[in-house]
Amino acid sequence: MDRREQDVLDQIRKQTEDIDVPESLKPDNVSRMLEGKKPKRRIRPYQIGTLAAACVAAIIGIAVWTDGKISGTGDNVPESAESGISESKKIASADSYEQIYQYIEEYQKETERANSVDGGVALFGERSVEESAVSDMGAASNTSGTKTASGAESFTSAAQADSAAVSGDYSQTNVRQEGVDEGDVVKTDGTYLYVLEDNGHEIGIVNTRNQNLEKVAAIDVGEDCYIYEFYLAQKKLVAVCSRNGVAFDGIDPLANGSLNLEATLAVTYDIQDPQNPVEEGRVSQSGNYNSSRMSDGYLYLFSEYYMWGDMDQNEPRSYVPLINGDIIKESSIYLPQISKAYMYEVITSIDPDDPDEVKDSKAIFSKGGQIYVSNENIYFYETEWGYNDNCVTTIRKVAYKDGELTAKAQGQFGGYLNDSFSIDEYEGNLRVVTTEGDTNSVYMLDKELEIIGSIEDLAEDERVYSARFMGDTGYFVTFRETDPLFSVDLSNPKKPKILGALKIPGFSEYLHFYGEDKLLGIGMNVDEETMTTDGVKLSMFDISDKADVKEEDTYILKNVYSTDVSYDYKAVLVDQSRNIIGFAGYAGGGQNYYLFEYDEDNGFNCNMEEEINGNGGRSARGVYIGDILYVVQGNIIEAYSLKDYIKVDDLIL
Repeated sequence: MDRREQDVLDQIRKQTEDIDVPESLKPDNVSRMLEGKKPKRRIRPYQIGTLAAACVAAIIGIAVWTDGKISGTGDNVPESAESGISESKKIASADSYEQIYQYIEEYQKETERANSVDGGVALFGERSVEESAVSDMGAASNTSGTKTASGAESFTSAAQADSAAVSGDYSQTNVRQEGVDEGDVVKTDGTYLYVLEDNGHEIGIVNTRNQNLEKVAAIDVGEDCYIYEFYLAQKKLVAVCSRNGVAFDGIDPLANGSLNLEATLAVTYDIQDPQNPVEEGRVSQSGNYNSSRMSDGYLYLFSEYYMWGDMDQNEPRSYVPLINGDIIKESSIYLPQISKAYMYEVITSIDPDDPDEVKDSKAIFSKGGQIYVSNENIYFYETEWGYNDNCVTTIRKVAYKDGELTAKAQGQFGGYLNDSFSIDEYEGNLRVVTTEGDTNSVYMLDKELEIIGSIEDLAEDERVYSARFMGDTGYFVTFRETDPLFSVDLSNPKKPKILGALKIPGFSEYLHFYGEDKLLGIGMNVDEETMTTDGVKLSMFDISDKADVKEEDTYILKNVYSTDVSYDYKAVLVDQSRNIIGFAGYAGGGQNYYLFEYDEDNGFNCNMEEEINGNGGRSARGVYIGDILYVVQGNIIEAYSLKDYIKVDDLIL
């Protein structure tokens, strides 16, 4: 659990000290309820805080935001999932602040009426607390010890299919979309390592020349800020952070009893001389940090601003997000055609060369969801749940170019997305792989987000665990007892069709193209007799014949019970040009870093298995510069030779 989650939970506890907890929701009874249900997903260590928050949220009828996703809703769950939008495909902007106030007020009244019917306790319908708390947790995100998720996609060539884009002879952050950069907790420029330290407000700068590690400087954003991740761009470092529980742009966040204590900031530093970084400017916006991207030279910053607490109709600053201390203009606030939203998705664009100013800003009312950013558009998607896992996902599209933001369209489709790899834009169309109840579907949407093609009722009694798209072909893995890897022909958007389905034991939680004809899977092996996981499994699939995909080789790390890759794609180092596959795994004795190579004739070979000596709440990272691999965990950096895999140096920040 990171500091943001802990602060939210502390505020919830303070406001619920005098609330009588229903007998059915007391810890012992909740535990017995969970024991009696077979979970559809394993709860990973990073989700424990989320589950606890969801249980508390159920008691007081609110939603708790963790890791960029909503864990449960505070209003009545409908008998069948609502569409989330009207028939209109347009995202209408507000005419006035008064209209915005009325929009929020109407939702609050509906919530009060719903809660009064429920006796003040909003539950999760027929879904278990465990399912509600983690239903939208995917290989993402986020959001992770680092709050987000990734890996390049929509490749058109073998060179593009290499996972870690390489500029010079050093690795870069593994990203979700080729050409769209993402922040991380460790980055390098080929000479220096930049590492987010455990205290959360400093970035250590380490010189790696001559293979000797030396900390030469540190960037400190201030103890009142918490850094989530940062970017390197053209001799600049941009730290993305939150400021919690202090006055934000002259307004005390506690003045109206709001639980939303956070502002999100982008702080830019000149690092032309890395040993003497200089702050150049900072931008702030209301709300909890969700995610960010850097594309076409601009940083796009996303936050969620919740409408909890009192509002003053005559003071828009009490219910409208602030950007650098100024309220967002009403024409830049979008109101989906329903009165059912209690938070804003806030977007700003920032030019690192003008770090005190915002190029553009928009806000969209929402109930919370996730983000996928293509090379031209930003997609917000959120799922509305009904009984028996019936659900529908609403999706909204905002175009971006040279820092300018334009709302384009909204649509919907049945089911929920496992993670951001289950959604992809290609040649103007959007394709998604969804799960609803006990079946799965593939949907194709056009530029207006109208469904133009689909395949439904796939893999009954299975659930999507991972997905990947390459050009006009999609691949996705479902799992219950076996691991079917489906290949889908998407060349005709109006008539997608299944090409093949390979069934093998276990499941892949992360897929990554390893050249044009290979697909790497990282997941878990499953004992076919006991149906329990017994180790981390690597699979290399031959996809040269899309209609006849083969599992070319496997490697099982026995008694390694999980990896961070399953929920944080930035935690994997994959570079096909260097023949490197690296990640951290958890075994009984602690955490190890594994480094593999792959050969068509000999399969996987584990070149390195070394204990990770650092610790901390963030995922370990493997970064290479030349022939040295740096394994970073918390405040400890360990260096290994890529020639003989012997440790050559280490450093405690």
